[in-house]
Amino acid sequence: MPELATGLIWVLSGVFAALLAGSVVRFVALRKSADLSSEKSIQSLRVWWILLLAFSAALLLGKAGLSVLLCLAGILAIREFHLIYAKRSLDVPALAYTITAMALLLYALLAFQVNFEATWGLPLLVLISLSTVEILSGQTQDYLRATAGYFWAFVLMVFGMSHVVGLLELPPQTETLDVGPAGWCLFLVVLTECNDIAQALVGRKFGRRKIVPQVSPGKSWEGLLGGIATTSILSILLAPWLTTLVDGRTWPLSLLISALAGLIISLGGFLGDINMSALKREAGVKDSSQLLPGMGGIIDRIDSLTISAPAFYFFAKFLINRSAN
Repeated sequence: MPELATGLIWVLSGVFAALLAGSVVRFVALRKSADLSSEKSIQSLRVWWILLLAFSAALLLGKAGLSVLLCLAGILAIREFHLIYAKRSLDVPALAYTITAMALLLYALLAFQVNFEATWGLPLLVLISLSTVEILSGQTQDYLRATAGYFWAFVLMVFGMSHVVGLLELPPQTETLDVGPAGWCLFLVVLTECNDIAQALVGRKFGRRKIVPQVSPGKSWEGLLGGIATTSILSILLAPWLTTLVDGRTWPLSLLISALAGLIISLGGFLGDINMSALKREAGVKDSSQLLPGMGGIIDRIDSLTISAPAFYFFAKFLINRSAN
């Protein structure tokens, strides 16, 4: 096990405390209710605890642990995508096996400490592999659609998510709170999940103007703005403790950069969410699977991170490179 940063345990303890408080509030609100939605809420809370435990264990194990967790999530997401897409082409099993093998390759490289930037060319290899498999199968019907569909799945559900591991290679925050490189991952995941919750709650309460009702009927401009405001405020509060985004910068610039990070994560999460909603809408399903009771499937859980992770990674990378020059 890698050496633990002194602040990481405290931060994780705070996250667990917040989830405990939320669970108590939720149980109190549901104690007299016995309808289906209440049961789903309880199931969802159980899943939240399991996911937080798994994510915390992965962070404590370092780059290898996080790579294993995200590899498992990616493979399960590929399986869900394949079940949704299976009617599109006769040879899709071969394509599913191809991107599964590539997912294993990507996360094996990361687990064995290969630099994240060295994996940036993998999507091109995946595209070549998928095209070759399609051609060798002799199937020309829906050739472009099938190849592009599985490439889309790999880029978002596997490669996009791998940027969470890439954050571990950024300079760690040690001056304000010694959380180590895991601080970047915590910052991204906490803000992405809080953005999802804020958009849902504000949208449910005040949502009137729908953004894309034909794709995601629950998404409203009010919910989106509520998520952006919440995420930006959290970013301003957490950035100095978990990241080096504001190190050595003036107060006004620190405020601007932190708010911009929150905006990028919020918009990225929104785009990831409606992107996966379009996939499910085309397939005529509400959830990608029933693997996570009360939440749906793995795709339903990682949808926001598929875009917020690479968007935030390159934003942080750009600022760090500018500061170094």
